[in-house]
Amino acid sequence: MEIRVALKEGLNYLENSKYTNPFFEVRLILSRLLDKDMSYLISHDKENLNDDILNEYFNILNRRKNGEPLQYIFGETEFYGNTFYIDENVLIPRDDTEISIEVLNKIFKENNIKSFVEIGSGSGIVSVTMANIYRDTKFTAVDISDYAIKNTLKNIKRYNLENIEVLKSNLFENITGKYDIIYSNPPYIRTDEIEKLQVEVKDYEPMNALDGGIDGLYFYREIIKSAKEFLSDDGYLVFEIGHDQADDLKNLLKDYNVEVIKDLSNRDRVVIGKKGE
Repeated sequence: MEIRVALKEGLNYLENSKYTNPFFEVRLILSRLLDKDMSYLISHDKENLNDDILNEYFNILNRRKNGEPLQYIFGETEFYGNTFYIDENVLIPRDDTEISIEVLNKIFKENNIKSFVEIGSGSGIVSVTMANIYRDTKFTAVDISDYAIKNTLKNIKRYNLENIEVLKSNLFENITGKYDIIYSNPPYIRTDEIEKLQVEVKDYEPMNALDGGIDGLYFYREIIKSAKEFLSDDGYLVFEIGHDQADDLKNLLKDYNVEVIKDLSNRDRVVIGKKGE
């Protein structure tokens, strides 16, 4: 089968699937299998594909049609200009989380940040991204999941980082010392909203990385309750939040100076709580 025919059949196969971008995805899948960029598919559209490539191509299309995310299929995801390992036991990083990186970068540039802890590191993309930029700062990535810890360690090794440690801990349970920044993007979906999520999220992503309790605020409360014990003088609490949670976080952070940062769609996305006067 020629490349152009395979792309056409793939497009027809995915055209009625929800939550897919068939035109982009069929090209991405085939270019990955061929280890070529997408322009190759155009310039070599009459090239015949071997049976192994074709079988894997249609196998991936079938998995995608059933809702399995491409990130889990490929075992990788792109984030903030870099590639990270990802497996089906950790949450897939969202583009929105790049706003957290921008916020954290601004804090780093305006302050002498020597220590940073992430509560609930998941795949480790935030801690690893920041540790890769600020190699003189000590980073700690914390998660209760063995899968998350394993995934984070793989990403640390990928970027050859020596300024980041990983701890298994239920929130602050195994944490000691003070930190200039405590960051978290915790589960914040309300329990009764889980079933309303799109198939590729609710059927494939780990539930413990999504469910934030009855009102979606359980983990924020728990972190804020203990944070002052671990936050240095003039330290920062930084949270990624759901678009409708800013007022709730302002109330929970009533003892802090609070700033809310919006994303590119003008939705509330990150909350900063500044300790001190």
